[in-house]
Amino acid sequence: MVQAEIVRLFGNNGDRTSFTVADGSAIAKGDFLQLADLNTVTAHSGDVDEPIVGIAAHEKVANDGHTSITGITNCEFIATVDAGACTIGDLVSMGSTAGEVEASAATDFETGWAVGRARENGASGHTALFRSVF
Repeated sequence: MVQAEIVRLFGNNGDRTSFTVADGSAIAKGDFLQLADLNTVTAHSGDVDEPIVGIAAHEKVANDGHTSITGITNCEFIATVDAGACTIGDLVSMGSTAGEVEASAATDFETGWAVGRARENGASGHTALFRSVF
């Protein structure tokens, strides 16, 4: 799976937020955190049109007895572009490949599916810089 790489934190050191996670879940540092239920997250697995609430600040090992994970918001991150291309200023949402982003549909921002705004041009399969909107 492809993870995001955080390159700059804004606000309160990236505005770290604690989320609930199932003990059996495995989440890698840099995984996009997909909201599954009230304050409960999973790693993005390729679902589109799902709310992303942050990027995992640390690894969560499956069955380690821990049921919380820290998500980082308010940051700039590097991620792989899934399909098509994006240009500077485009909003992006999660692609159908786990951990990858793609240019957003017109309504993605209004419905909460957008995860970032492109800070540079990005072609399919390449990495680009984004400013988070979560």
